[in-house]
Amino acid sequence: MKKPNLRKVHKFSPVFALLLILFCACPSKSSREITELLNQYSSSVTKQQAREFRGCFESGYRDAFFEPGAAQEAIGQALAGPYAPSLEFKERKVSAAGGRATVSQEYDLQWLEGGKARSDRGREELELRRTDSGWRIVSGSMVYQILAGRDREVEAISAVLEQRIRALADKDPGRFTELVDPEYHFHDKDFHKVIADLEGNFRDYERIELRLDRPRITLFSGRADVVEGYELKVRYQGNDKEFHDTEKLEFRKTGSGWKISKGL
Repeated sequence: MKKPNLRKVHKFSPVFALLLILFCACPSKSSREITELLNQYSSSVTKQQAREFRGCFESGYRDAFFEPGAAQEAIGQALAGPYAPSLEFKERKVSAAGGRATVSQEYDLQWLEGGKARSDRGREELELRRTDSGWRIVSGSMVYQILAGRDREVEAISAVLEQRIRALADKDPGRFTELVDPEYHFHDKDFHKVIADLEGNFRDYERIELRLDRPRITLFSGRADVVEGYELKVRYQGNDKEFHDTEKLEFRKTGSGWKISKGL
């Protein structure tokens, strides 16, 4: 009896073999091109090459907060200073499918602005798209937003939060009023109701002390979300009470600066 042949010989046609090679090469090519884009994204900042930095982004790139014209001008100024910024990325994860890709990475950006050393560390979630000119960033760049002036906006919002603390401690309704958006409307409470309630609290409480954790500030078009933990201490009819919680405020950028528009 003839023994069965346990070794099977697979014959591939030349066309099939070529398709297999091309199929295997495509992911590596995309990966290589994305890596090249991300290297340019990083090196253009440290080498102060504003044009190369802008070239990493799709022509229609829109930041969540900054208008394109103002952002490009600010980025050019940020990269034209006498001292080059330092930018490092770590814990990068890239996922690509078809003509789209996502990049999740931690960034560490340090730079000098107005004679003051600044630094920002965090995580950004980039969205990439393959265009006729190659892979480009289409959304999610925190580095773009920081170079465009994010810190100035964050500092302005933080200043409003500090002014609120002082207004409460001094029981100063006039100062507090200046911090609230005249168009405030939240949970059926408008600007006038907020101020009326505040004045009532100033009459009822003998002492108001507010402490805030470091706020998490996210900028959007014309507004900002602020999330922070707080500790509130009050004295009412000789008794001290203490509250701990988290609050979420919304700010609106008006002609006279940032104002609290929701959440009080």
